Amino acid sequence: MSFFASSLWAKGKQHFRHQTRLSTYGGSIHALAISNDGQALACGGTEGVKLWDIKSRKELTCSTHHHESRGTISCAVWITTRQGMAATLCYGTGLGYIVFLRRSHIDMQYQEACARRLGSGFEITCMVWDSTSSEANTRIAVGTRDKIVQVLVLNPNSQLQAVFSVRLDNTVPKSVAFSDNGCVYVFGLYDGNFIKLRADDGAVIKEYSCQSVIGHAAVNQKRGVFVVDNATDGFTLYRLEGDEEPVRTFVTAAPSVSVPKQVAFGAEGRLVIGGSDHGSVYAFERKSGKVFSTLRHSNTGLVQTIATRDVDGRCIVASASPALGRGKATINLWSYDYGTVKGTLTSEQYWSTSRIVAYVFKMLVHFGALAVIICFLVTNYFVSQTVAHQQLKIHTFTEHSGNMVGRPHPTCDNDSNAPLFG
Repeated sequence: MSFFASSLWAKGKQHFRHQTRLSTYGGSIHALAISNDGQALACGGTEGVKLWDIKSRKELTCSTHHHESRGTISCAVWITTRQGMAATLCYGTGLGYIVFLRRSHIDMQYQEACARRLGSGFEITCMVWDSTSSEANTRIAVGTRDKIVQVLVLNPNSQLQAVFSVRLDNTVPKSVAFSDNGCVYVFGLYDGNFIKLRADDGAVIKEYSCQSVIGHAAVNQKRGVFVVDNATDGFTLYRLEGDEEPVRTFVTAAPSVSVPKQVAFGAEGRLVIGGSDHGSVYAFERKSGKVFSTLRHSNTGLVQTIATRDVDGRCIVASASPALGRGKATINLWSYDYGTVKGTLTSEQYWSTSRIVAYVFKMLVHFGALAVIICFLVTNYFVSQTVAHQQLKIHTFTEHSGNMVGRPHPTCDNDSNAPLFG
């Protein structure tokens, strides 16, 4: 790598910066979700749901008080419609409730817009919303502990309607995701199965085993890949289409206990970010598999719950750990300014185009100034050499003239008055 490229890489590769630490209720946190605009953070667990304004670090008012009767919050996702509607938080619980919270334009409090218990009330293990949904209806995929995957639609009147519901043979869904064409990807907890369901009726299109249990999974449709927590030595990357062989494994420190850890993509799919059982959050470069940054959540202990969000060239990461004893649970937030760069980038091109142009211009200015200095020095050198040469010539001529003064003038052998000729 050239000196200039090395300088660009050293300057451009900025790591995560710690933003804030939040303390919440005691107990475990099972779900974190960062709003699509990066302004709000939601957490849920054994003590219900809490929301914060990330910039001011102030807790937001929430009107829901039914966590004791609805069970522990198990998963959460933010929904944004295209109708200018306020951002909506959707979460699932251990007793099968799906709840929607929406911020009121009147008192700015988050209030329940819809709540329903699904099926027989089994735990909702995962959920996702379809960002390509139509303006009138928002599609949501939900997986439950009794091996059921269903797709629901939230209409403009905040009413839930069923699209399909299917029971899988042997797979307990741990994660779900939508494809660009509306199909649903399902990731099995115990059998490690990857299943693709048809968009309209939930029929199985494709199924194969990842050959490990799946503690959690995340999909990056743009890159055509998904990553799973293999519950052993780290996180494994696969392709959505093509062969079933893993692309690579992102290895963490050896786990002391096999527990599921959440994993997600960050920086527009360039990073793979996941938790651990020894107090750290790992950020890997997706293309190289190298550790990009290790975020220290705590000195030790489980970091099973994480969330990421990309907003205007900034990757935001949230992590949570369970409370110890009677203490409060801790949430940490980090951010990484990776810039907004179009096209496929390597790990040496994280810098934004505008910053690269500015840096190149700055380097050119420095090189120009250096060239002027060099020209000045060279010119002075040649001028001094010329002056020294002229002085040497004058000195030499003076010495020659001085030697001529004492010499006799040439004369003729005859009389001095004799004519020179004839």
